[in-house]
Amino acid sequence: MKRTIGTTIKTNPVFLYLLSIFFVLHGYTENYDFVPVKDALLLTGLYLGSSLLISVLFWLLYRDFRKAGLMAFLIMAYHFFFGSIHDTLKNILPGSFIIKYTFLLPVSFLILLFIIILLKKKKPALLRATYYLNLLLLLFLIVDSVLLAGKMVKKEEKMVALPIGFINCDSCSKPDLYFIIPDEYAGNHELKNLFNFDNSDFINQLSQRGFHTIPASYSNYNYTPFSIASVLNMDYLDLKGKDRSKPDLTYCYEMIQDNKVLHFLQSLHYTFYNYSHFNFKGQPARVLETFLPAKTRLITGQTFLSRLDRDIRFNLITRFQSKRELRRGTYANKENNENIFHLTMKTASEKDNSPKFIFTHLMLPHYPYYFDKNGRKLPFEQLTEGNQVNQHNYIEYLQYTNKRLLELVDHILRSSEKPPIIILMGDHGFRHFTQLVESKYYFLNLMSVYLPSKNYTALSDSLTCVNLFRTVLNTEFGQRLPYLKDSTSYLRD
Repeated sequence: MKRTIGTTIKTNPVFLYLLSIFFVLHGYTENYDFVPVKDALLLTGLYLGSSLLISVLFWLLYRDFRKAGLMAFLIMAYHFFFGSIHDTLKNILPGSFIIKYTFLLPVSFLILLFIIILLKKKKPALLRATYYLNLLLLLFLIVDSVLLAGKMVKKEEKMVALPIGFINCDSCSKPDLYFIIPDEYAGNHELKNLFNFDNSDFINQLSQRGFHTIPASYSNYNYTPFSIASVLNMDYLDLKGKDRSKPDLTYCYEMIQDNKVLHFLQSLHYTFYNYSHFNFKGQPARVLETFLPAKTRLITGQTFLSRLDRDIRFNLITRFQSKRELRRGTYANKENNENIFHLTMKTASEKDNSPKFIFTHLMLPHYPYYFDKNGRKLPFEQLTEGNQVNQHNYIEYLQYTNKRLLELVDHILRSSEKPPIIILMGDHGFRHFTQLVESKYYFLNLMSVYLPSKNYTALSDSLTCVNLFRTVLNTEFGQRLPYLKDSTSYLRD
């Protein structure tokens, strides 16, 4: 038996399959308690199958299992570690042509071609390389297995520390909290003044359900990641410039991932549900899933195909005008909105021993404007790039949005054992103007709040997003957070 195992390690390219197992195990260990076991096993099966398929294809070329295994190993390793290597190059050589895909992809292909030819000419041995790689991957697996075992032993949930500046609130009733973002939902002042549309009917229907709508609310930033980062941290952002670009954009994503509101609620043992387009610690963005579950992106986010999809797929689609891919991209928000509606309603219906914090981010009435006010689908030609300036379609879609939001709110209220907190907040106003307008209209937004206490005295008529959670936490959770001076920052394209 020992001789058989030793012979296998010395002579067979087991490293190819150990690599896939190690990659998933390492990612699973890093994100322990966030990626379900069945999802990790599914991902492992996919990578093992891919490794086997690639090695079979190269066997047809080499007629040698070790050579075929080595080539498949190199391709899978390139896929697994591309993002990490690319990020390292960007840190070492910022702005260099070497980090651009137009350089990396051709050079990678030429290197791959060189190795293929080199192995074709090489004698069919590779015993030392096989033995070394097998032992190395086995060592990596042992190390990660020990680390995973340690995490499993210490699985007891750690108490999340109360953030600095907050007061412990053991006696609070801890209602479920729904933070619902209808993206680019303009305030009624903007709708009246620029669109000649009065949204009072929707506001009155919210009022009948116990909501209080801020008459002249506005966001502090005119771009979604900046606005959301500021809201969830209840503070202004320490920006380096006035552009919607890196490094400030990266900074915003980091602030969203690890924010004060979530820290506070988790210190009260709230369970967090991320139904948004942003990544949070342990909870990836809720975008339309493929056959792989969403949480596997915690493992696959740095792979070559993930980076390719994230960084250049959109440019390729628009450059080569692939109708199939254009339609797929155009309707992605529509399908994702339905998925998020369904998940939010499902979570509202579920009974839980701990209070819930549900962050729901819907890309509506944000462009594309898929429906008219009666729910009739608009033709594809009215959904493509350039149609975001169509104010008539925006207003129609906004009225459709109103019906869906009321449907969602009614479901939440019916399903809640005790009155929840519900926040409906546009992250900024409408932005796609063809003529010059006052900058204030980029910020005027919808802000409507349902509080169990029905105490709305602290919600001023011109509340801004930065003070929203300060007000809610002070009113419903006994906090004494000071209010910040209201201001706006216009970010350039």
